[in-house]
Amino acid sequence: MPSLRQSPGETAVDPEVPDVTRRLQAPRRHPSSADFYVAEFPKSGITFLTVLLANAFLAANGYRARATFASVRNYIVDLCVAEHVESLLFQDPPVRFYKTHSLFSSQFIHSLYLVRHPADVLMSNFRYAKGRGWWENDDITAFIEHPTFGIDAWCRHVDSWLVEHRFASDVVFVHVVRYEDLVADPLATLKSLDENFGWNLPEQALTETLELGSREAMRAQEARYRATNPNHEFEFVSPQEADVGEFVRQQALARCTAQLALLGYDQ
Repeated sequence: MPSLRQSPGETAVDPEVPDVTRRLQAPRRHPSSADFYVAEFPKSGITFLTVLLANAFLAANGYRARATFASVRNYIVDLCVAEHVESLLFQDPPVRFYKTHSLFSSQFIHSLYLVRHPADVLMSNFRYAKGRGWWENDDITAFIEHPTFGIDAWCRHVDSWLVEHRFASDVVFVHVVRYEDLVADPLATLKSLDENFGWNLPEQALTETLELGSREAMRAQEARYRATNPNHEFEFVSPQEADVGEFVRQQALARCTAQLALLGYDQ
């Protein structure tokens, strides 16, 4: 991946910063018809969504354990860091979730594709990159042009999921979740997924997960994890982003017109 630790205009490669959006080429070793893939362009809110899903299914299946910021990967494997590890197979309904930032792959037969307005994604990624020490200046203009995390990369990601395979919608099932809708009404979002895929989760499991997986609860969970791990210095579960700035938003509106229209965002 082109390094984030660079001056504007440079395209040096830093092998220590992997391109997590690369398309997964090799099929999983033990694929199953129960596999569901939860996908996003980085920093679109996938941690929030996966904690909600994990807790809903844990509650529905009678588990005492619950997913937290520090434990969600016990139940939903992140393919970016553990590509060949199998996730927990829930029995009722029989579903196994995997998290990915990958471009679309033909092995993703059932998918939840989480999207967020690109202006907010860019600012969240910008803050995250600076917190990780990958980006060392305040030049948001250069960051917007970054080949992996910039505006064009976001457009390519959306196209790979919703445009390139639009004629196979009866073979490859993709349920689009908008982050803004998830935050505004998480229960309605979970019910929509439940009804679309026929999971028939108990109402109590859906409502219980909202208490455990709220943004406030997750921020408290991350703070608890940070207190026990001094290496965790940045905020992954961040507060709501502040004003992203007119320049960033106008760039997104001008360069992602088709994708924004497809996803129902105001132009």
